Amino acid sequence: MGEMENQAEFYYEKLKVSINPGQVLLEFFREMTNKEAGRVEIIMINRLIKMFGRFTVYFGIMDLSKIERLDGNLYPLLYTICKNRFERIHVETFSVSHESLDKYLKELEKERQKARKSKGKLPTSEGL
Repeated sequence: MGEMENQAEFYYEKLKVSINPGQVLLEFFREMTNKEAGRVEIIMINRLIKMFGRFTVYFGIMDLSKIERLDGNLYPLLYTICKNRFERIHVETFSVSHESLDKYLKELEKERQKARKSKGKLPTSEGL
């Protein structure tokens, strides 16, 4: 376990200062999963970095490394891990904005219903 911790810390520090996070995460992926990684994996990692950022992908790879059998296309699995991690981190942002919008839409609907019920007459220009 100590070696795994050292690897995790080593790559995290490297990732913080890297101008090429995709390459650092590719190396980290190889180390953590004991899998060969090439063109397909670098494309996968770079896509995920664009969507979620380097550190979410970093921790996603750590989560992925806990799975015993990793076979086939890992993109859907790593995407799901990163997406869930991202949503957990930003849950307050998502829920607050969603609640605010729901509240606004409900108020707007109430006003619309009121306007429909009150069939007031529009003023005419006769007295002007």
